[in-house]
Amino acid sequence: MDKKALLKSIPEGEERLLFAKALDQAYFCMKRREPAFTDFMDRAKCGRFAERLRNVGEFRTVLFGGMEDCERLMLGFCAPEEELLPEQFPICAIRIRRKNKKFGQSGLSHRDYLGSLLGLGIDRGKLGDILVSEDEAVCFAAAEIVPYICTTLEQVSKTAVVAEECEADGAEFAKKTETKRITVASLRLDAVAGEVFHLSRAKVQGLIGAEKAAVNWAAVTNASHLLKAGDTVSLRGFGRFRVGEAGGRTKKDKLVLEIEQYV
Repeated sequence: MDKKALLKSIPEGEERLLFAKALDQAYFCMKRREPAFTDFMDRAKCGRFAERLRNVGEFRTVLFGGMEDCERLMLGFCAPEEELLPEQFPICAIRIRRKNKKFGQSGLSHRDYLGSLLGLGIDRGKLGDILVSEDEAVCFAAAEIVPYICTTLEQVSKTAVVAEECEADGAEFAKKTETKRITVASLRLDAVAGEVFHLSRAKVQGLIGAEKAAVNWAAVTNASHLLKAGDTVSLRGFGRFRVGEAGGRTKKDKLVLEIEQYV
């Protein structure tokens, strides 16, 4: 494996540094003939890295984040003749719940949980998806830091909490979605996102221009970007949705579109 040649394909910056660390783990796998894993990264970076490593042929690359449909994933490497199973990834789930439901804030946000975890001095790369419900959250994290979180995390925002390792399976971990139909003039990103989040076209265009929009986990700054069925769209601070199938047109010639919105 020619690491220097592979790194040349990525511009200088954070992404090259992450790719260099991924290459180190791939090299470790090749030399030791043992599975090796990166930290968590967003799905877009993982996809790009896996694509660049696809034809190297000296190891197998597997992506996993703790459950299906995770936004943050680890790259796992194993020998070509072996199979890397989800349970082999060094990922654990932590349930974070309010210590006393009668006291403290209800409706804590993803930002609240993430901010409190990072406030413990934890690197973002050690944390995966955080699934938030009304009174608790489940966070996927690198196994090495789970004991530290469980013994150290005592508060989220101003609410006392308890953090405990839990099993990462079952329907309770499924991300909640709501299916609805909208009508839009076109499949442009700004038109669809504006309708889903009830924002003006100008507001959405400003957010897209400020690099706060992503399609399939890759940043998009072109407001006229055309969406297609299956695309996952996120708008920072507002939420995320998946584009479904188009269902014909209205009498005013608007497109009827099915949307699966994460709630």
